[in-house]
Parts: sequence; C-alpha cells; structure tokens
Amino acid sequence: MHERFGLRTRFALFFAAMGLGGAAVLSLGIWFGASRFGASTDGYVIAAIIGGLGIIGLAAWIGLLFDENVARPILALAADLSTRAAADIGGRQIDEQPARYLGALAPAANAINSALAEARTAQTRAIAAETDRLQREKRLFETLIRDLAEGVILCTSDDRVMLFNRAAQDLLSGLGLDRKLSSLFRPEPLHQALHRLDLRRSRGETGPETFLAASACGDRFLLGQISPIHGAGMPDGHVIILRDATADLKAHADRDALFTSLMEEVRRPASAIGASLEVLQSVPDLDSDTRAGFTHAQSEELSRLYTSLRDTEARYEAMATRAWPMVELAATDLLDAVRARAGDTVTIQPCTDWLRCDPFAIAAILGRVIDHLAAEGTRRDMTLDAHLQGQEILLTLTWTGPQVLDGALQDWLAQPLSDGYGRYTCRDALAAHRTDIWASGTADVPGLALPLPATIAATHQPPAPWSDFYDFDLPTEARAGDLADVPLDKLTFVVFDTETTGLSPRDGDRIVQIAGIRIVNGKVRGAEVFDTLVDPERPIPAASTLVHGITEDMVTGADTITTAGQRFHDFCEGAVLVAHNAPFDMAFLKAQEPRIGRAFDHPVLCTVLLSAVLFDPSADHSLDGLTARLGIEIPHEARHTALGDALATADVFAHLIGLLDQAGIRTLQQAISASESQTRLRRAQNY
Repeated sequence: MHERFGLRTRFALFFAAMGLGGAAVLSLGIWFGASRFGASTDGYVIAAIIGGLGIIGLAAWIGLLFDENVARPILALAADLSTRAAADIGGRQIDEQPARYLGALAPAANAINSALAEARTAQTRAIAAETDRLQREKRLFETLIRDLAEGVILCTSDDRVMLFNRAAQDLLSGLGLDRKLSSLFRPEPLHQALHRLDLRRSRGETGPETFLAASACGDRFLLGQISPIHGAGMPDGHVIILRDATADLKAHADRDALFTSLMEEVRRPASAIGASLEVLQSVPDLDSDTRAGFTHAQSEELSRLYTSLRDTEARYEAMATRAWPMVELAATDLLDAVRARAGDTVTIQPCTDWLRCDPFAIAAILGRVIDHLAAEGTRRDMTLDAHLQGQEILLTLTWTGPQVLDGALQDWLAQPLSDGYGRYTCRDALAAHRTDIWASGTADVPGLALPLPATIAATHQPPAPWSDFYDFDLPTEARAGDLADVPLDKLTFVVFDTETTGLSPRDGDRIVQIAGIRIVNGKVRGAEVFDTLVDPERPIPAASTLVHGITEDMVTGADTITTAGQRFHDFCEGAVLVAHNAPFDMAFLKAQEPRIGRAFDHPVLCTVLLSAVLFDPSADHSLDGLTARLGIEIPHEARHTALGDALATADVFAHLIGLLDQAGIRTLQQAISASESQTRLRRAQNY
C-alpha cells in the first residue's frame, strides 16, 4: 500500500472511506429506526439519501481542503528537501507560504535546508583547499618526473608500464601506458635483474639491481637500475631508472680499438729497430755501406713510429673532445657566471645569442685570466662581451693598460682547471672545445679573444601540459589471455583509421595512410599516436586523392605496407582494435597480412554497430552524425585524414563506453554480442 499509492491518493481514499462509512452508518440507523418503530419507508429512504449525500459531500469538501492545504504542501516540502539533498542549489530559502497551515513543519524544513547549505559550504571550502593542495603536489610531481634527465619507468608486477617520463620516451621508441616492457627492449637482462633482486630480498638485502639491455631495435644500449615499489597502499611493481649507455660503450670500444691499433703500429717498427740494433752490436766490423743501410732503415722505422704516435695522439684528442660534457645556453648566462666569479672587476655586456660549451670550465678559465690580469694592478676598466661572428660566438675581454705577454698567458692556462676536474688544465679544456684564447685588440685597447661554437636559441615557451604519462589505476595483476569478461573501461584500445587507393581490397586497392591513438583505462592518450604514410606500390586514383588529399608524390619514399604494417602491429600489441566501419579497415589489413608477416587477430569493435545498439538503428550512424550527436568537433582540415578521423573516433568511442555501461553493456564480450545482433548493418559492411 505504501509503495503502490502516493500520499495524496491515500488521503483521498481515507476521506472517501470516511464519507462512505458515514453514509452507511446513517443508512443503517434509519433502517433500524424504521424497522423498530414502523412508519412509511419512503421518508426514511429520502432522509438516508439526503443525509448520506450530505455526509459524502462534506467528506469530499474537507478532503479537498486537506489535499490543498496539507497533502500538497507536504509533498512539495518533501520534493524540495529531496532536490536540495541531491543537488546544490545555493542557500535559497524554501517558500513557507504554501505550507502555512502545517505549523512548525515549514520552518523546520528551512532550518534543515540552512544547516545543509552551511554544511555544503564548509565541505566545498574543505574540498577546494584539499584539491588545491593535491593539484600543487600533482603539478610538482608531474614536473619533477617529466623533466628528469634520466629515464624513469614505473611498471606493474607483470611488466606493464604505468608511468614514464620524457627522457624514457626519448630512449625507447613506442613507449606508452600499459605497454609490455618486453616490446621495448630485450627482456632477458631485465628478467635476470629481477631474479637477482628477488634473491637479495630473500636474504634481507636492499638496494637497486643494475642491468644492461639493448633496445628492441638494437640501435641503443641502456644502463638501468631496478627497484621494487615500497610503501603501504602502493601498487605492486618496480621502478626502473634508465640512461643511454651507447656513447659510453662506444667510447670504451674506441679506446680499446685505439690501444690495439697503437700496439700493432708500434710493434713492427720497434721490432725492426731492435733487430737492426742487435745486428749492429753483434757485427761491429760491418762495412760502411751496410752500416749506412741499417742506419737508414732505423731512421725510416723511427719516422714511422713517430707518425703512428702523432696519429694516435690526434685520435685520442678527438675522442676526449667528444666525451667532454657540453650544453647549449645563452651567452648572457655564461657571462653572468663569469661576473659571479670575478665580481666588480669586470663589466658584462649582455648578449642574446646562444652557444655550446661547458659553462663551468669556460667561466673558470675566464675567471682565472681576469684574476691574474687584475692582480698585476696595471690594468683597469675590464669589459667582457660576446657577439655572433659567422658560426661562432666570439668572447672578447678588453681593458685599459698593457697587453698580456703570451708566456704569462700560457702559464695561466697550464694551471689546473678546478679541483672537480682532477688533472685537467685550462689548456685541456680549451683543447676539448677545439678552441683557443689569444691576444687581440689594439695598443690602446688590448684584449683577449675566445671563440666558441654558436647554436640555435632554445625556445623560451614553457612546455605544453603533458598529463598522459602516468596512470596508477592500471590493474596490477596480470590479465588472463581471454579478455571477454574484462570491463570495457579497464581495457586498452587502439582506435585507428586508414586511407586507401579505393574501396575494394579484393580488386587490389591498398592502404596509403594508417593512423591510430591509444585509449588506456577509459582515457584517450593524446601522447600515444601512430601516424604514417604508406607507399601502396600502385597508382593513387585522382578520385581517391580528392577524398583524402594524398598524392603519389607524398608517398614516394614512404615505408611499404610490410614495414608500416609491422610497426602498426607493434603499436597494437595487447589492445582491442576499434574503428568506425571497422570491417572496411580490417579488410585492407587482413588482405596484406601475408606481406606484413603478422596476423591482426585482435578483438575488434565497430563504432557504427555500437551506435546502432545505443541509438535507433535508422538514425545517422556516420562519423559526422555521431560527433554532432555527442558534441564532438572535428576540424575541417582534419576530416578524411587518417589521424583526424582516428582522433574523432577515439573521442566518440570514449563517450560510447559510458553510454554502454548505462545500457548494461559493460564487458568486451557483451559489446561484441550486442554488435553482432545488428544483422542488417553487418550485412551492409561486407567488404
């Protein structure tokens, strides 16, 4: 009864029962009086009818008044309180006038509303303060992790990436969230490091484990340290710190090759000289011509030995130059560093050009020279400036007073550069920069010149926001091979699109562009994009070019489907494929599987079929129709490009995931089954 009838209905039934009951009691009383005392029944009947109707009418009138002044105001108060409990509509008071006959009920409702508004205001302030704090920490965390010089990767216990920074992305091609580490570099060294880490932990030892691994393509060697993630409430996994060891290994290899080459080049002339000396010593009475021949041979071998040593010295100097740490910076920053060392002794002229050097070493050299010049007490008004001269930035130090002697300058440069540089002198640092410092200027304004290589100025714009490099909500347990029962918002998707030479792969039409974007944990990852032109190795019809704008000149030199298809297959590893009118795009990929050498056997979802499941099957299920329905904008210049359509389809699919959940379609298998029920559309998609 309570659930079947509303308050007003129950009040109406109550007064109806009261009226009918009163009429029944009146009728029973009249019948009793008539049967007991006797008389004409007509008068009794008429009295009963009039009295009964009067009672019913009175009950109805009172019921209407009760409904108007009690039931409706109570329902209005209840609805108003329910609305204010569910939604924040501000501190506006409830209108008490409709409930004026309910006594203290309306003021009590307003008191509850005021208390609720105050609680909400306090809660909003607390949430805002906590949100600001969390946002500050989040921005600090993102900045620190993103801009670290070394690569940082956080992975789950089954080696899936849940955080990476820009340095790691530069080191590992194809790095992205929810990607397996085994697809990024050779996994054997990592697995061995994990095994050693487990052994150390079983012995109660702590600390990271070091490993050396090659990238998946083999063009880079990475030195890494792996540690377990510690802390209560933290996900189960590991932290990996990476740096590029390719140059270091090459430097070691070059030094080994240099030493081996030196030994081989020195051994022969040294042996020849030793043999000739032994002959000369053992046969003292050689004739003059023979002795002259041995002496000439010794001179040739000695000359060859000197040449080998000079070549080795030059090669070693080149190796040392490559190894010297250098950075790009504004010339003004370098000049400011010199002024910080020299103080008021020197005046600095600002310069907006950029150069490449070791700023600490150059500042130390110039600072030392300025100190020596000032210490003699004969020079004043020293000025240091920099200006662009061809491909170099020329640093010029001038003063008033006598010119510096070259011998004194060379003595200053022969001194150690700094305690932090060990045995290296100022001269060594200049040699590593492939430059020198020399006297310049005029007799009236003498000076010193030091050229350094110029470089292009770095951008002064702040880096663009980049929040797609971590997701701590990734499942930390390994997924089973069958993804059928996994919720859609927990899966990894690659939403892709292709542009082709025509509409029929059976008739030889081929792909000219492939683009895709990843969706991980229900979020479109704008930083994880695949986009490439493909040489179809056949002409592109003009009619097709009118649609997608790709000409034969544009694909000349591009990868063929063999290479591009393998790269795209790697990009799609472990993902569910999604496309708008997916059978069309899949037909082209399937047709090229023999050339690609990979099978595209991933689960596939089609946004056309999913749209038909959610909306009326006769509605507009085109990409333009879906984006218009869901409020998604596609830039005109991006329409009918593989990347533009893939990005639009990804936004559409991200919306569809939420709508499918509301419709009770939550897992991959449920989405596939619902799509397969659209038989009419599926027949139309037969390519």
